[in-house]
Amino acid sequence: MWKYSLKYSWRSLVRELARNIWARLLVYPRLAANERSPEALAAYIGRRTAKLRMSAQTDGLALPVIGPDANLMSKHDLRSAPARFARPVKPGSLIRSRTRTSGTSGSPLTFKQSIGCIVREEAFLYRQLRWMGYRHGQRRAWIRGEMVCPPFPADGVYWCRDYVGKMLMMSSYHMTSATIPRYVAALEEFDPAVIHAYPSSIAALALWMKANGRRYRGRELLGVMTSSETLDEATREAVLQAFGVRVFDWYGQAERVAAIGTCEHGNYHVLTDYSLVELMTVDGELEIVGTSLNNRAVALARYRTGDTVQPAEGRCPCGRLFPLVKSITGRRKNAIRLPDGRQISLFDHIFRYAEKVMESQVVYRGGGEFVLKVVPAAPLHEADKEDLLQRFLRCVPGVRVSVEVVEMIARGPNGKFQFVANLSVE
Repeated sequence: MWKYSLKYSWRSLVRELARNIWARLLVYPRLAANERSPEALAAYIGRRTAKLRMSAQTDGLALPVIGPDANLMSKHDLRSAPARFARPVKPGSLIRSRTRTSGTSGSPLTFKQSIGCIVREEAFLYRQLRWMGYRHGQRRAWIRGEMVCPPFPADGVYWCRDYVGKMLMMSSYHMTSATIPRYVAALEEFDPAVIHAYPSSIAALALWMKANGRRYRGRELLGVMTSSETLDEATREAVLQAFGVRVFDWYGQAERVAAIGTCEHGNYHVLTDYSLVELMTVDGELEIVGTSLNNRAVALARYRTGDTVQPAEGRCPCGRLFPLVKSITGRRKNAIRLPDGRQISLFDHIFRYAEKVMESQVVYRGGGEFVLKVVPAAPLHEADKEDLLQRFLRCVPGVRVSVEVVEMIARGPNGKFQFVANLSVE
């Protein structure tokens, strides 16, 4: 395990020096000032829009509703013509990072972000942690899809240590009824202040504990921070019963055009100092449309996220000024339950660095058998297919998987396709 611990410790050291220190010391204090002062919030938004040469008439206290005839930008626009949205290289955006994500739609996307955008993202995440009561230097645990151990560890240890970041890095791919007791014991021994997890991962732990009459025995835990999947009320309640703490759910996307955080009262706040957020009515639902205030490398304006919310009225008892929403929808995923009890719900990172893949779909046929359907952007050779298979098996070991090259992936009535198609439940 020392190789994995070395990898993540080194990564944390680089991130601490390159972005985290600046985020905590320089950016976070300004963000904290925005929470309860209308003047500070409006002034901050004004400064950010001025830096990006945008015009915005908003004080950050409300979520405007726009019509479908507005001039909008989509993921397809950014994917098909990225150069069209690139900002000129200037002193404030000389250092740029190229990022690639498949998101959860199965359509890969490559774009650039400025180093300032990366630093600010860390500052906003740090503010969410502060809302949980976290202070820098406290221990944390991480159960979010990282490859932190071999596919079949001989010692049955499915985690490693990030010594620099004071993190226990746990695999979300090896959780079964047989292994979960060891996960719980390792968490209790490490005793983190915060657990970062996919909702499906923390739900598996909480439901096992509930079924076995167990309560979490760690003493330092302040809360569980979830993201990347839709959090349901059953998971919230299961975590509260098993771990004795609240779930703090976080919403964001790779394009960084909107963020929603959870306060200590359990309410969702749309962070209007993160981006300019508008809502658009689509088929009776309100879709999030965001304009980035942080990325000086790419102009993402009125960008359709495809995710929807249910607005809430009034203000939160916490006193923060950010507008409220009741819930975040549109991120429902088919969680795959394997015959050995493992539950897997996120597969998008498998295609993140597959440069030749234009669209992809994970098909589960049941009985531990998967098919990766891919629409190639360039000819796929056997080595490319083998790379996809090995990436998949590193994440989901012990299953059968094949690659099927197709001309297109079948759409539903709404013109979209499911990234994860679970045929075993149909």
